[in-house]
Amino acid sequence: MKSKAKICAAITGRNIKEVEKMLIKAEKSGADLAELRIDYIEDMRNLDFKKIKTITNLPLIATNRPRREGGFSNQPENDRLNILLKAAESGFDYVDIEFSTKKVKQYATEIKNLGSRLIVSFHNFKLTPTIDEMFKLFKEMMSIKAEIFKIIFTAKSLEDNLTCLNFLSKASEKSKVVSFCMGKLGIPSRILSPIFGGEYTYASILRGRESAAGQLTIEELRRIFDIIGA
Repeated sequence: MKSKAKICAAITGRNIKEVEKMLIKAEKSGADLAELRIDYIEDMRNLDFKKIKTITNLPLIATNRPRREGGFSNQPENDRLNILLKAAESGFDYVDIEFSTKKVKQYATEIKNLGSRLIVSFHNFKLTPTIDEMFKLFKEMMSIKAEIFKIIFTAKSLEDNLTCLNFLSKASEKSKVVSFCMGKLGIPSRILSPIFGGEYTYASILRGRESAAGQLTIEELRRIFDIIGA
C-alpha cells in the first residue's frame, strides 16, 4: 500500500532528453508530483511546456529559481517570470514564485488567471529563525492568496528540525504549507515534514542530481515511509 506522505520529485535535467528520462523515472519510483526546475535547463530556445506535460501523468510544478534564491537563472527578471507565465498558460498544475519577487502580487494574480495553482516560496540559506519569526514571515506571505506556502530554512543544529516541525504542525492548520530545513542536519525535518502536516516533501531522482542540500532520493524516502508507516 502506498504511503500517505507525498513526495515531490525534483526534475533537474539540463536538457529536454534528461527531463523526459527523469519524469518517467519519477513516476515509476512512486512520486506524487514533480517540480520542473527550469533554471537547470541550459538551452531554453526549444522549451515546449505542452510537450513536457504529455510525458507524465504526475501533477507538474514550474519553478525558475533565480540565483538569489539558490537557483541558476541568470535571465533578466521579466524574462524569468514570463517563462513561468508560459508554463501556466501551457497547463502546468502549479507555478512557484518567490516571495522576494518584485510585484509578486501582480504576477501571482496573472499565474492564477492563467489557470495554475500558486505556490509562494521563501528560502533562508543561512539559518533557522525562532518560531515567532517564522510565524511573522508566514503571516506576511499569507497576504498573497496562494494554494501552497513553501517556507524553507537551513539547519545549523539538530534542534532546528524541532523548531521547524513545531512551526509546520501549527501553520498547516491555517493553510497548505511545505516546510523543512535544508542541509545534512536538516534531513530529519525533510523526512518528518509530511507527518507533521506538510503538503509534501522533496526528493531527488538520483544521487548527485539533488536540487538542494540534504535531499534524499525517492527510493530512500519511500523505504523510510514504509518502515515508519507514514
